[in-house]
Amino acid sequence: MNYKQPKLRYVAYLRKSTEDEERQVLSKDAQRDKISERFSDLNIVEWLDESKSAFEPDKRPVFAKILEKLDNGELDGIVAWHPDRLSRNEVDASSITWRIRKGIIKDLKFANFSYDDSPEGMMMLQMTMSQSQYFSAKLSKDVMRGNEKKRKNGGLTGTAPEGYLNDRLKRTVYKDPLRFSLMRKAFDLYLTGDYSVQAIARIMNEDWGYLTVKRNKVGGKPISGSALYRIFNNVRYAGLVPDPHNPGVFYTAAFPAMITPEEYDKVQELLGRTGCIKLTTHKHFVLRGLIRCGECACMVTAEQKVKRYKNGTSKTYIYYHCTGKRACSQKKYIDEDTLFDKLSELLNDYELIPKFYDWGMAALREMAAQEVKERDNVQAMQYNAIGSLQEQLDRLLDMATRGMVDDETYQTKSEALKEQLAEATTKQQEIANRSKNWYDYSTNMLEKLTQANEKFVEGELADKKEILLAIGQNPRLMDGELAIQSNEWLVPIKNSVKSLRAEYAKVPTLPKQIQEAQIEALRSQWCG
Repeated sequence: MNYKQPKLRYVAYLRKSTEDEERQVLSKDAQRDKISERFSDLNIVEWLDESKSAFEPDKRPVFAKILEKLDNGELDGIVAWHPDRLSRNEVDASSITWRIRKGIIKDLKFANFSYDDSPEGMMMLQMTMSQSQYFSAKLSKDVMRGNEKKRKNGGLTGTAPEGYLNDRLKRTVYKDPLRFSLMRKAFDLYLTGDYSVQAIARIMNEDWGYLTVKRNKVGGKPISGSALYRIFNNVRYAGLVPDPHNPGVFYTAAFPAMITPEEYDKVQELLGRTGCIKLTTHKHFVLRGLIRCGECACMVTAEQKVKRYKNGTSKTYIYYHCTGKRACSQKKYIDEDTLFDKLSELLNDYELIPKFYDWGMAALREMAAQEVKERDNVQAMQYNAIGSLQEQLDRLLDMATRGMVDDETYQTKSEALKEQLAEATTKQQEIANRSKNWYDYSTNMLEKLTQANEKFVEGELADKKEILLAIGQNPRLMDGELAIQSNEWLVPIKNSVKSLRAEYAKVPTLPKQIQEAQIEALRSQWCG
């Protein structure tokens, strides 16, 4: 009687991690091809793949599922490209070799590795599976050591910041010939204190045509406000390289700085952040960098004072005052709570409720739709005018080519036509931009002023500054009183919004039959 040995049931395990750096490892498709080519005669009943790292144990659900099936007798063996696909740590390595010794794993095959079932072979297998952890840890340590040395020498690790480019051969960074000067201009605008981060981003994108560096699948797009905020907060632009392991430690950069450390500190003050050079130990002053002195136009700064009492207790006070960097008679200090109250009073003159925002947005959309029709008519005429000028230039060139006009006549007439063409093209672009700009500005203003007090209290300093800039320019503190030069177009809102809010609050108390009519009357008044 012939007894046929049942064929062993194998699972093919494919793994290439997306969580760590395994650059030299074959792709999972390539592993599948190698295994199929090498072990075409095996009874592979299942193909399973995974993209998790094997550097730490108990982190791979598919691998755990395979071990469970082996323990339950549903599988007999494993096929993989190399032992390090099964394990890169000692715990998982021992879980494999233990099951081999117990006979749970009846066979183990690799397309790129061989071992025999002897004590020495088992030891080599376990060492091969676990030694990858040593190489990974050593590589990580070597990379950290190299990066530390590079920072101490003033170099940058990773991608160069916007305005600079990486020199791959020399492993340094250098000025981006297209963007360095533009980024410097952006810093200059912000240092005036008259522009918000978002406003500068709009200027860069719409007026300068700024596009970020194109890198593989990212970049090549207009710069965002959040990206510009991070740039203004990046100490590397001041020619300093921070040590990530030692906060407050900086190395002198080996690449050209874009701004001075003093300018960087001023930018941080405007952003409401503590500068890297002034390593202050006091608390974060939430209103510093928002307001200027009404007499000398210097920034209003803050300081912390602690009053200690005889019973051993103490109380901390925060006071705001002019920096006094110029000749100034403003000596009056104002405490933070009082200043917040004054800001709240100021915002209350312009604050919108959500219903006013909804009404305003509906009105703006209606106005924009109407303007689109009017703009299309204007632009159609502009296109005709531009086309006519271009045709005249083409005819003039044709006549000059045929010798029908002399060079002097051609030069004079073509220059005049080109000047008219440039002017017409500029006007066309201005109309397109003006339509977009007024709508963007108006919607942004409505959003900022809706529940402005709540947003001001809860928001970051950049948000607080944006809310004040939506109202007007140059918040000033003079003789303890706060004032702001409000935008001209907000005067009607200031004159009516408080009474409108009060009237809207009364609507629920009115008889139901007249509530709708009252709401419509308030909407009409507000939209007007």
